[in-house]
Amino acid sequence: MNTNIYFIIGGVAVVFIIYMIVLQNMMKKKKQQQLENFKRNSSGNPLTEAQKRLLTFGAILFYNRSEKILGITPESHIEIYEHGLAQQWEISNTQEAKETLNDLLALQRSTSFQPFLQQRSADLAKIQKSIAKGLGIELSVVEETKSAYGWDICRAVSLAKWCYWCGYLTESETWEIMGKAAEIANQYGKNWTDYTVSFLLGRTIQGFDLDDLIIEAKQILHCDGALLRKIEDSDVYKRYAFE
Repeated sequence: MNTNIYFIIGGVAVVFIIYMIVLQNMMKKKKQQQLENFKRNSSGNPLTEAQKRLLTFGAILFYNRSEKILGITPESHIEIYEHGLAQQWEISNTQEAKETLNDLLALQRSTSFQPFLQQRSADLAKIQKSIAKGLGIELSVVEETKSAYGWDICRAVSLAKWCYWCGYLTESETWEIMGKAAEIANQYGKNWTDYTVSFLLGRTIQGFDLDDLIIEAKQILHCDGALLRKIEDSDVYKRYAFE
């Protein structure tokens, strides 16, 4: 009786292992097919220096999500991004993608934070001190940033790329949006430090924990992947001008 149970358990284990191997192979084939379809519909041209500069405005979020900072081709299953866009952004088609991106480019969220940023308070001072300490910069430098524009701009650049991956934007539309994002950033900001502080102000005011992203932001700002682990293109702020 016990021997039969062991045989049954062993047989189930073998079937499960075979199933997992088959499933893994199917997922690999599906991912490869998705990438081939994506490449077929893209220009396939190497990124220009100007395009790499535009991607730099999304560097913090790209790094945080383990994506190539200077990459425009998806490396994960596209349905992961489709699910994320639908759940977190309520985006499932081109119209919704463009409406959301236009709202970000209009700085709707960061503009709503202006009253909080313009009025000195203990809460604002606490956030500024935490950002200064986390980035390893002087508090006076943080206090010079008076807008959270970077929060909307960084998300616009990263969101544009994800929408492109999911087929909601064309390649040319993606670069156009990123170009507008960079222009707006240049209107409101003055350098990459200001941009980073602005991004962190907006993210923290919106309710996110600063500790969730401060290490990545510090690495990108100081162009030093050695602070935690080596990351490709961690020196983009040094290589590409803010303006």
